[in-house]
Amino acid sequence: MAMSTWILEVGNSRAKWAKFSPEASPQDDPLSVNACPLAEPLPDTARGWVEDIAAGDHVVVTGSGNLGPWIEAFRPTRVFRPGDGIPLHTDVREPGKLGLDRVANAWAVAMGCVPGADPSKAWMVVDAGTCVTVDFVVGGRHLGGSIAPGVRMRLQAMHQHTHALPRIEDAVSSMGNTPVLGTNTKDAMVSGAFHSLDAELSGTWMRLKDEFPNLGIILTGGDAQHLQLRAVSPRFADANLTLKGHHALHKHLHDTH
Repeated sequence: MAMSTWILEVGNSRAKWAKFSPEASPQDDPLSVNACPLAEPLPDTARGWVEDIAAGDHVVVTGSGNLGPWIEAFRPTRVFRPGDGIPLHTDVREPGKLGLDRVANAWAVAMGCVPGADPSKAWMVVDAGTCVTVDFVVGGRHLGGSIAPGVRMRLQAMHQHTHALPRIEDAVSSMGNTPVLGTNTKDAMVSGAFHSLDAELSGTWMRLKDEFPNLGIILTGGDAQHLQLRAVSPRFADANLTLKGHHALHKHLHDTH
């Protein structure tokens, strides 16, 4: 009987649980994806995920969060922790300190997991979440990248480090529709946080395009849907990029060991 592969990715604020078909190709999306916030080390929602696992299925626990409770609860066939050896060809000076989400994103691009995105070309991989990570993959090799605050973190910092600026919780979902010129404090803050990020990413792409004329962008992460990046082309979006990268990493490590 064919065995499915389950990827449990534990982040800093939420966990994802994804099922991949036994016949999944690198470009195939998961059959299902569930997520829950990390209100506690092992949320009640996640305890029900254990029942999804059939006898013989492969379970991979990975991510940048606290993996301990999840490893015990899910009894995985493989654990991929920060600091473990990675097969990714990278120019970073300390590969063991490279975040596993960034490893998975770069590996997914290098392995051709994004339909239409030629892995032999140059790609700027943007993961827009709590932090915004940018990784450069050229001809399958990871050259390095950057980490910057995400939109919510920028808004939170403005509130925490000033006396008068308010806490904003409800405007982020519609930030892509925020005008550049805000006409009240709330809109001005959202505009500053969102449009500055959009401009940063577009500017980074334009600077590197001189060196890599065929440079494209691949977007993922919860806030990627709001980014406009109108001047950037080619541009791809893949909401499951990180999960597909972890799945491809598992297949590579399983097939070579």
